Amino acid sequence: MTTLSVKAQMPKSVRLALVGVWIQGVLNLVVGFLSMALLNDAANHGRDEGSGMLRFLLVLTLVIAGALLLCGVFADKRLNGIRVTVIVIEVLGLLGSVLALFQGGVSVLPGIVLALIVLRGFSSAEGRNWFDR
Repeated sequence: MTTLSVKAQMPKSVRLALVGVWIQGVLNLVVGFLSMALLNDAANHGRDEGSGMLRFLLVLTLVIAGALLLCGVFADKRLNGIRVTVIVIEVLGLLGSVLALFQGGVSVLPGIVLALIVLRGFSSAEGRNWFDR
């Protein structure tokens, strides 16, 4: 007698949230590298005064992009650490976006919506059950 191994199906809300993680990871990577290239170009032309904090934030953006992409790659492993990492990144990003919104940055609204979708998917009961195999 043989037993069939049935692979568990990722819940729809978690799949949608995972798409959001991939979108954020890729966009952060692209924006981080393009901004870093612009900053390096400015430094090559002698306009780099006071750019240390900006360079730090760009490196942080690239690290966050890498973390999100790694979480996206290993989401099928169903490790709870992936879920926690994504939630922490999303909460920090959401706080930063809300602060930017209060400073008049209406362009952060799509990022806020995407962060809320990801948070809802990863912190829902389905998300907890998926990652707590």
